[in-house]
Amino acid sequence: MASTNNWLRNLFCILLFLLSVPALGFSGTFETARFVPVGNAPTGVAVGDFNHDGKLDMVVTNKADSSVSILLGNGNGTFRPQTVIALDGHPVAVVVGDFNGDGILDIVALTTDIFVLLGNGDGTFRVGGMFSIAPSPTSITAADFNHDGKLDLAVVDGLGVDVLLGNGDGTFKTAVSYNAGRVAMQVAAGDFNGDGKVDLVVSDIDPRTFAIGVSVLLGRGNGTFRSPIGTGGLEVGGGSVAVGDFNGDGKLDVAVGDVSDFGAGGAGPIAVLFGDGTGKFNHPEYITTGQDPNLVIAGDFNGDGKPDLIAGNSGDNDVTVLLGNGKGQFNVGRNYAVSAGNLAVAAGDFNGDGKPDLVVTGTEASDVSVLLNLGGGRFVASQDFRAAEDTVYVATADFNKDGKQDLAVTGGSGDLHVLLGRGNGTFGAPIQVATGIGYVVIADFNGDGFPDIAGTSDPNDVTVMLNNGDGTFQKPKTFFAGPGVNFLTAGDFNGDAKLDLAVVAGNFVVVLLGNGDGTFQSPMDISLSSSPLTLTAADFNGDGKLDLAVTNTSSGDITILLGKGNGTFGKPSNFAAGMQLFDIVAGDFRGIGKVDLAVTDYAQTADSVNVLLGNGDGTFGKPTSYSVGTSPSSIATGDFNLDGKLDLAVAALGGNAFVLFGKGDGSFRPATQIGPGPGGWWIASGDFNGNGKPDLVVADSTGGRNQGRFNDGVTVLLNVTKKRAQ
Repeated sequence: MASTNNWLRNLFCILLFLLSVPALGFSGTFETARFVPVGNAPTGVAVGDFNHDGKLDMVVTNKADSSVSILLGNGNGTFRPQTVIALDGHPVAVVVGDFNGDGILDIVALTTDIFVLLGNGDGTFRVGGMFSIAPSPTSITAADFNHDGKLDLAVVDGLGVDVLLGNGDGTFKTAVSYNAGRVAMQVAAGDFNGDGKVDLVVSDIDPRTFAIGVSVLLGRGNGTFRSPIGTGGLEVGGGSVAVGDFNGDGKLDVAVGDVSDFGAGGAGPIAVLFGDGTGKFNHPEYITTGQDPNLVIAGDFNGDGKPDLIAGNSGDNDVTVLLGNGKGQFNVGRNYAVSAGNLAVAAGDFNGDGKPDLVVTGTEASDVSVLLNLGGGRFVASQDFRAAEDTVYVATADFNKDGKQDLAVTGGSGDLHVLLGRGNGTFGAPIQVATGIGYVVIADFNGDGFPDIAGTSDPNDVTVMLNNGDGTFQKPKTFFAGPGVNFLTAGDFNGDAKLDLAVVAGNFVVVLLGNGDGTFQSPMDISLSSSPLTLTAADFNGDGKLDLAVTNTSSGDITILLGKGNGTFGKPSNFAAGMQLFDIVAGDFRGIGKVDLAVTDYAQTADSVNVLLGNGDGTFGKPTSYSVGTSPSSIATGDFNLDGKLDLAVAALGGNAFVLFGKGDGSFRPATQIGPGPGGWWIASGDFNGNGKPDLVVADSTGGRNQGRFNDGVTVLLNVTKKRAQ
C-alpha cells in the first residue's frame, strides 16, 4: 500500500495541485505578462521549490545556448536573476522530481540524451549523469511506472516511446523502446483504464498523410507497457497532451494541441477527447483558440473545482483561457500576449495567493512570460496614457461635470495636466493647467460646486486653481505657507463650512483657513520635533472635529494632532508606526465607527504597509505589518473586491501595484499584485468606466520606456470584479 501511495503521489502531484485549489471565486483572469530574462531560444519550462523556502522557482531549457536557467522565486511573482548551467546538446524539454530519494527536487533536461541535475536543496545543482536514448527526442514525462516508489522517465523520440526505469539514486536503467502510433510527438501519463497502474498517452501524426491520432500504452504495473491502443481520424493534433476528467464521469480524458498546420497560420482548434475507461477515446470536440495552438495544459484556473484549459497559440504569440463547466464543455475566454514563439507552458502559484499562475517560454526571444492569476478584486490588463514628464502625482475628480472621472497629474518638471475621462476607462490628451506644481489635492474651495485643485509649489507656497466648471481653470493664485512645503490635505478645521488647508512645511504643520472664495488667511504654524512628510485628516476621537495624522519619515512614528474645532490643535501625540514612513491613509477597517490608519514603510528591511487600529479616543495600537513590493510609496483605500470591507491599494517604486484585501476585522490578506507599473510612485482610485466599481490609476515615475510602455504618464487598471450575490 505504501508503494502504491508513493507512485500515485509522484504521478498526480502537479495535477492535484492545479485541480484542488478551493473555490475562492476568482475568474481565471490573468495580469498582463511580465517578461523574465533567460537564455537564447527557451523551449521547456518546469516549476518547483528548489531551495525549500516555500516559494515556487522555475527551470527553463535554452535550446540555442545549450543550457538551463534556474530562476529562484521571490514569492511575489518576480524572480531572482538566472543561474545558468551548461549542457551538451540542445535541450528541448525538462521535468522536475526527486529522482534520488533525498527529499530535494532534481531536474532532468532532455537533449539528444538525458541530463540529470541533482538538487542540493539551496537552489543549486550538481551534475548527476547522462543517459542515452534514441535520436531526436521531443517530449518527456516522469512517473512511477513499476510501483517501486522511484521515479521513472518516458521520452518520446519520434519513433516511439523510450521508458527508463529509475534506480532511485538519480540513475536509470537502459531505455526500453515501445511503438506509439505513426510519428510520436508528445507524451503524458495517467491511469486511463482505472486499474491503478500508470499508463502513457502519446499524440502522433503521420507527416506523409497528415493522419492524426492519439495512442494509449496501458501499463502492466511492472514498468512494461502493452501495445498501443490508437484513436485516429482526428482533425487536429500532434501537439502537447493535457490529462484530466473534463466531463466528470470519473474517467480520464485528454486535450491535445495542434501541430498539423504548425507555422502556416492554422485556424487554431485544439482537440478534446473523452475517455471510455478502457484506454480508448470517443466524442472528440474541437475548440478554436488561435493560430497554431500547439500547447495545452489543464488546471483549475478560476477556482470552481472544475478543470479548465490553457492553450498556447504559437502563431499569435498568446495564450487562451478556456474555462470548463465540468461537463466536457469549455468557454473560450480572454487571450493574453506572451513572448514570441511560445513552445512550452507550465502552471504554479508564483506569488503565494493560492491561485495557479502561468509561465510560457518564448523561443524567438530570450525570456519567458509570467502571467499572474488575478482573483476577487481583479483588474484587467493595464492601459497607459501620456501625461507630464516623469509623472509623480495623480488625483481624480469630475472636473467638467459630465459624470465621468477625470485625472489631475503632475510631473517631476512641475507641470500640472488634466486628462478628461471618456467614461470608458480611457482619457483625452493632457491639458496643461499650471507649472511649478508638486503634490495636489482636489476640493471645492470656493463653494461653487466644482472641484478645484490646490498644490504645493516650491519652495514656500501653495497654489490654488479654481475650476470654471468645464474642465478649464482660472489663473493660479499663490499663498505663502512656509519654507520647504511638501504635502497638503483639505478639510474644514474650524467648523465654518469653508474648506481649509493643512500643509507640511519643514518641521511644521501649517494651517491656512479658507475664506470660502478660494483665498486663504495667513498661515498658523504647529511645530513638530520630528521630520514630518505626509498627512491626512479625519476625526480620530469621535468628537465631530477634524484631526490630523502626520508621518515622520526618519523617526518612524506618526504624530496625532487633535482638532479643537476652531482651526487650532492640541498638543502632539506620537505613536510608533514603522521605520521609514511615507504615505498615510485613514479608514474604518473594522466597521465599528473608529478610525484606523495605514502607512507605507519603505525601509529596505520593511517594504511594508503598517496598520494601526484606532482606540476611538485619538490613540492607536501597535502597528501590524504586511509585506508589499520594493519601496512602497503611495496608498489608497476602497472596497476593491466589493465585499463591503475596506481594502488597501499600494504603489511601489520597485514596480507594480498591490492590493491588500481587508477581512473586515482590521486585518488584511497577503498582498496581491495587480499591475505591471514600471515604477509606480502615486496611486489613486476612481470609477473611470462608470460601472460602479473602484478602479485604480498609478503615476509612472521612472521616465523613458519599459518593455514598450510609456512611463511619462499614468497606468489605469480597470476593476472587473463580479459583485457577489447577497
